[in-house]
Amino acid sequence: MAWTWTTRIIQILLATAYVMFGVLKLSAHDLQTQIFTSTYGYSVTFMYIVGAVELVAGIGLIIGLRHLRVALLSAGVIAMIMASAMLTHIRSHEGMRTSVLPLIFLAMAIFIVVRSSRGRERERH
Repeated sequence: MAWTWTTRIIQILLATAYVMFGVLKLSAHDLQTQIFTSTYGYSVTFMYIVGAVELVAGIGLIIGLRHLRVALLSAGVIAMIMASAMLTHIRSHEGMRTSVLPLIFLAMAIFIVVRSSRGRERERH
């Protein structure tokens, strides 16, 4: 595997964050529940679905340290979640200030997708 340490560190940071985000949502943390229902207008059920997807994607990034295909898929899912999160922040009139963190996580996920796809190309040759 021709991954740099930078790629691994970013992947581990992203995995840690998403495991924590998923656990927060699945545990129905008061702040998460309030934000999902009051601020964004989503249901608690949707919060649980997003939490489960985040948790699985975070675990997938950990597994992806050894299996590039899993890293590629997990980072792709996280990129879609973060693009949706940015749209949610904008739609709820919170402004770009609250969209900065999702933008950073989106950039990290895209970085992992690009690095994973390049790594898969190298493995084939």
